[in-house]
Amino acid sequence: MSEVVDLDVLSNRFTILAAQQRGRDAIDLLEPQAAFHGDEPLYWVLLGRAFAMEQRFLDAEHAARRAVSLEPGAAATQLTLLLALIGRRRADEAVDLGWYIVEHHAEEYEAHYWLSQALLARRRDHQDLVVAHQAARHALSLNADADAFAQAAQTASLLDDDREARALLAAGLAHFPQDRDLLLLSGRIRGGETVVGSREELVGGILRQSPFDAPAEADLASSPLRWVRTHLFHLWYHVLGFALLAVVLLPVPVLLGVALLAGGIHAALVVRSYRRLEAVLPGGYLREQLTDPVRGRNSAAALVAAAVLVLGGTVLAALHPDLGPGAGDGILVLAAVVLAGGLLSVQRALARLAVAGHPEDRRRQDYHLIRFGDNASSQRSYWLAALAGIVLVMVTASTGGDATAGAGMLSVGILWAVKTVDLAVHSRAVAGGDNPWVTGAALSRPGRGRQTVRGRLLGVRFLLVMFLVSCFTCLLGFGIFIGGFIEGS
Repeated sequence: MSEVVDLDVLSNRFTILAAQQRGRDAIDLLEPQAAFHGDEPLYWVLLGRAFAMEQRFLDAEHAARRAVSLEPGAAATQLTLLLALIGRRRADEAVDLGWYIVEHHAEEYEAHYWLSQALLARRRDHQDLVVAHQAARHALSLNADADAFAQAAQTASLLDDDREARALLAAGLAHFPQDRDLLLLSGRIRGGETVVGSREELVGGILRQSPFDAPAEADLASSPLRWVRTHLFHLWYHVLGFALLAVVLLPVPVLLGVALLAGGIHAALVVRSYRRLEAVLPGGYLREQLTDPVRGRNSAAALVAAAVLVLGGTVLAALHPDLGPGAGDGILVLAAVVLAGGLLSVQRALARLAVAGHPEDRRRQDYHLIRFGDNASSQRSYWLAALAGIVLVMVTASTGGDATAGAGMLSVGILWAVKTVDLAVHSRAVAGGDNPWVTGAALSRPGRGRQTVRGRLLGVRFLLVMFLVSCFTCLLGFGIFIGGFIEGS
């Protein structure tokens, strides 16, 4: 029979184990004491939180409801139930409970923090993000701990307020310079490396202290993939920039010099950035990740193939003096297909890494959510590429056109067509309750089923617009590519 342990002693031991993220040990400590402390709300709060640490959220909910039944008005019991509901993805219930706790315990830091977490878990419309950020900032004003800084910075980043996100991250690290969650968060904030320095060095330090830290390992493994993605987009801008110059009808030697100079600069940047990244990663790690068949091999192969095609295509297009299409223009179109496939491969690998530590029953759904994108920053590079394509369309239309410009325009159309199909596939795989196109306001009104359909229809409208843009760009680019711009069209 287990020895009776005083509840205060259990609480102190649990605090130590929780700080060390030893959820399994906390459960082993607490479960045998149920017969002795079953009528104590604090015991069920501790057990519920221990279960939550191990992602056993159904057990956590049972323990939390037992705590609430013993002490219904206490903030601690209700917050434990809120934590369990968030873990079980019962977002509407969690948000309702979060607002109830805030109304009755407005002075509690955790009430505002977990309301922010609940709203972030639901995240069906922009307003949810705005209120989640406001709740996180209020929690930070009540208790400026590392978790509050991380939550406030994360919500600011999701609202695309990168400046505030970086400021909050910097303030948090000034108070808690070794906090792992803040350090890992720097990789998900645009420009976060300007605050913390080399993320790879920081994550490497975390792994040296905790070799089995799965989120840190996934973050480190994503560095080679982000490196590939960056250089794939550099190649996109090479194609678009060269196509824009081709419209101006510069002399062949000038175009050839530009193509070779840009190719040389890209090669130098690749080598330089590779050496820098290799220097901060563990020995042989970068090469291992880029040759791994599951993670980086396909995207790295696409980068090499696309670089060769882009350089060959621009050189041959520069040597072809006529406005009509030549072999170089055809190679540029082929390069666009390889680039789009490489970007798709990178995003798939990054999403798989991001959900590696998620519960198995949610991993597939979370994968689709990540691929779908959770804020404007998720698609920022594509918007920039599209803007460059629009500029190219305008310049081409005003100058009479050129086959190389048509190839560049067709490249943008291919990129957007692939991305649109990708969004369409993943939006279908995301359940209505989690789909960002189905707004929280719509789902909270009467006639819930009809509003869900309405949200889907809004998403379909967005996709149709993207498809029309893709088709217009592809058709216009193809028309220029095969024979030059037809005046007046």
